[in-house]
Amino acid sequence: MGRDEPGVNPFAVPEIRHLAPLAGRGPADGAAFRPLDATLGVAGLPQSATGQTTLFTGVNAARAMGRHHPGLPGPTLQAILRTESLFSKVVARGGAPTFANAFTARYLESRRPRFGATTHMVMASGVRLRLLEDDANDAALSHEYTGAWMTKRGIPFRPRSAEGAAAVLASLLEPHDLVLYEYFLTDLAGHRGSREERYAQAARVEALVDGVVGRVDLGRDLVVLVSDHGNLEESDHDRHTTNPAPLLAWGWGAGEFVSRVGSMEELTPALIDRS
Repeated sequence: MGRDEPGVNPFAVPEIRHLAPLAGRGPADGAAFRPLDATLGVAGLPQSATGQTTLFTGVNAARAMGRHHPGLPGPTLQAILRTESLFSKVVARGGAPTFANAFTARYLESRRPRFGATTHMVMASGVRLRLLEDDANDAALSHEYTGAWMTKRGIPFRPRSAEGAAAVLASLLEPHDLVLYEYFLTDLAGHRGSREERYAQAARVEALVDGVVGRVDLGRDLVVLVSDHGNLEESDHDRHTTNPAPLLAWGWGAGEFVSRVGSMEELTPALIDRS
């Protein structure tokens, strides 16, 4: 969550409606909203490995390590992800979670795979990862949903609009109790992207949220958006921030859900109860 300054914050431009709280404005679409402390009460800049581990286990990973840990989780965080996995807990309660992101067999079978915290969390549960080869693009999304990023790197992926990506996510709701989708390029653009690329990424996420909120049954389903740390909301530098991370929810019981999540470590327990 950054300042309401369109020249600095890509989420402060007039075209952003669903994600307006990321520019310090109130929700413009009836969403339930709450800021979360991305620092987890630990000094220093929030980082991906500890932030994601906290979100998807309910354990304050930064406190467990005594610091923020960037990038990929090491042995300490992997142990937390194995024992406290959100997906494992949903499965133990008889639920059926799924991870919508697509992987290639080559990536999963590499000698030194570079798995992020979310992937470790899913793998700990025994829930299968979606293979690009098996799902043939029909029931999985690239980590930037359009498919352009993977195709440019030699992994052909069906081009997909925000509406098309929203249709895939909505289709996964019927056979599953929890559908997780992880979007990555906002962080990458914040670190390495041009000004144009940063603003384009904010618009791309806004379009996906618009598609999902417009397609799912909000009288029955709950859409939750959360981030592990700040970055893109301050486009005048390339570092993470200590700004609060947003928690946004739309749909059935959104207000009650958000009221239960006062910190990043409270997300997993709230999701389990809803699953």
